[in-house]
Amino acid sequence: MKNLKFLWISLLALIIMSSCNMETKSDSYTISGEIIGATTGEVQLKTRSENGYINLDSASLIDGKFTMQGKVEQTKFAYLTSKIFKGGIPIFVENGKISIVMHIDSAAKAVVSGSQAQDIYTTAKEEMAAIDELWQDYYYNTFKYLNDEEKAKSESYLNSIYDSATVLKKTYITNYLTSNDNSAASAQLLLDNEDALGSEAMLKIFETLSPLALASSSGEFLSSRVAIMKTTAIGQSLVDFTMNDTKGNPISLSEATKGKYVLVDFWAAWCSPCRRENPNVVANYQKYHDKGFDVFGVSFDENKDNWLKAIEDDGLTWMQVSDLKGWQNAAGKLYGIRSIPQNLLLSPEGIILAKNLRGEALGEKLSELLD
Repeated sequence: MKNLKFLWISLLALIIMSSCNMETKSDSYTISGEIIGATTGEVQLKTRSENGYINLDSASLIDGKFTMQGKVEQTKFAYLTSKIFKGGIPIFVENGKISIVMHIDSAAKAVVSGSQAQDIYTTAKEEMAAIDELWQDYYYNTFKYLNDEEKAKSESYLNSIYDSATVLKKTYITNYLTSNDNSAASAQLLLDNEDALGSEAMLKIFETLSPLALASSSGEFLSSRVAIMKTTAIGQSLVDFTMNDTKGNPISLSEATKGKYVLVDFWAAWCSPCRRENPNVVANYQKYHDKGFDVFGVSFDENKDNWLKAIEDDGLTWMQVSDLKGWQNAAGKLYGIRSIPQNLLLSPEGIILAKNLRGEALGEKLSELLD
């Protein structure tokens, strides 16, 4: 009987201790910030939406300090911005207490605490920055100052350490995200590192993330991104759209490309890399047009006069369309275009054969298909 009584007392004590140690989940957030070197000003918390960034919260500085209070239904990835400092400070906004301390002249070194997702994100960023230093240290402190002859001799070494750093970074990201599969930070880091990972590795990691991670704002955007990647992958049929040409006539991609090999070229008059690539596209168009090759230009311009002038100046004689909405271009959203120049090559049947064929790669692919 004494043993049974002792057992119940021990069990009760354990329950009480567990209850005392259990954290109460807050249903609102409080962000307390201090900007050293500033006294007054306004700060905004901006979060991404389908149509760009919107204000989630804002506050006024009083003697260099500010407080924001509110409630979020999901973990939101946001940036703290202000006219009084450069750049934006990435913050995972979760219900609870979050602290930000920074100097007005070094926003990049801001210390954000109070969010588990923030800690995971910050650790990854610091580790990846250390990996990048493997090649950046040599490039910025040595290679950059060599003469042309020395650069030619050292270029292979630079490429080798860059390639090694890239492999290390990809391995690190893969292992780190899969070991933190419950965090909203992993969803955001996966979005941030699409180029470093490549689409195949990105999709594999995406499949390992938990519903909790994908329920965050970053997770929702990641899910949308992955859906676009899958529907526009090599081997998939084109995603059709209709957009006005230079004369205001609606043109559908499917009709304009039927029965030909077509390069769908995403570009803009203001995009210097696009303009540098245009002579290469022109040369291949002239060489292979009579053999069944065409180009379908999709402009990310907003100013029609600039768009038309660039077409004339660069000798782009193929079909051109634009909705003049810049980065909100409807076709760009359908194909998940986040940077330009980008392109995709369609077969006469409307199947995506290749992506981002630039420089010699474009001519080599066309030669393979048409010579």
